[in-house]
Amino acid sequence: MLLAIVAAAAVNAAAQHPIREVIYHVSYIRHTANIAGAGVTDHGTVTVDVMAVSNNALGLKVTERWSKNPTSLVALGTVQPTGSLTFAPGALSDVTDQLLPYFAPLFVPQRPLLTGVTWNARDVKKGLTANTSYAVTAVQGTSVIIGVNQTLTVLDATHAQISSNGSVVYEPRLLVPLTGDFTKHLTAKVGGATRSITLTLHFARSSDTREPG
Repeated sequence: MLLAIVAAAAVNAAAQHPIREVIYHVSYIRHTANIAGAGVTDHGTVTVDVMAVSNNALGLKVTERWSKNPTSLVALGTVQPTGSLTFAPGALSDVTDQLLPYFAPLFVPQRPLLTGVTWNARDVKKGLTANTSYAVTAVQGTSVIIGVNQTLTVLDATHAQISSNGSVVYEPRLLVPLTGDFTKHLTAKVGGATRSITLTLHFARSSDTREPG
């Protein structure tokens, strides 16, 4: 019920001014095994508008703009208190899916984020299971660097296995990721054959209404 309320609030507020707006420069490179070439690449921006807050869950409006696609892509959904996402399947790009959990108000442990602090998260949804481990690897002023490792299993005909690792510069006082770099490996069965894809993802905050330049 809570998620429905927050999502509905985000929809109703879509025409209103956001509570907070954060914009990221984003990019990706996608390599498919056994296909020659430098891979597919694109860059653009992701605008995260916080439209509603209820019991530490956020109702979001997310707008993606990519250089190779003239049409802006808009998605409405929810970030639960500890980072689980509720959006329509396929509504978000890989890089956006990677950065949104860090907006969750209770994403990190409620204790000092010192070097060596670790925690784990498990997200079970219909058709998939994700296990993620986090570790604070360094402290830089008011921000911290978090190392991330995740494995995800999709329970459908593709038997997809996804692993990702990377690091995020996170600002606890603002509840926001500043930059992130990830590598994701995907294997899946497509038409009886197994395909392997590698994604290199990057995001960097360019503006934030909670911390105007």
